[in-house]
Amino acid sequence: MPESLNPNRFTLWLNNSMESRRLSQADLARAVGVGDAQVSRWRRGQVVPTVHSLQRLADTFGVPRVMLDSLVGYPADEQDHPADALLDPAQRAELAAYQAWFGEQLAEQVPYELWRVYADGCAALAQALGETFRSTMARALTDDLPESATSTRREVGFRP
Repeated sequence: MPESLNPNRFTLWLNNSMESRRLSQADLARAVGVGDAQVSRWRRGQVVPTVHSLQRLADTFGVPRVMLDSLVGYPADEQDHPADALLDPAQRAELAAYQAWFGEQLAEQVPYELWRVYADGCAALAQALGETFRSTMARALTDDLPESATSTRREVGFRP
């Protein structure tokens, strides 16, 4: 495999996506039209899918093909979303898996006429959760602590 290819990001995305959709290797192999052993090699990072298989994976998971090209290390024509620059590859892979899962839930559980209302409700919920989390963390970090506690205070491992 060429050094420029990095299967780790792809394998992380693939494993997360399969787990979130509760797909077995056999299920994915049937959907993509390859053998179970091939899916196993992808999941372990031994090989990367062919261009044809990447397209079938993109179709199966409802994700842009360019994202998969980027995950396996192939040149991608489209630029990532600016917010993606703030995410490490593992977070991007997890986000893509959730996007695919939520898209599937939307299509299966919510009538088409309500998709926009559902999306707006999810956006409002995400904003409220984010604001509540940030304000709670800000209060926790600025609360008055005894003098002895301030010397051992550590930063929380996230970016507000």
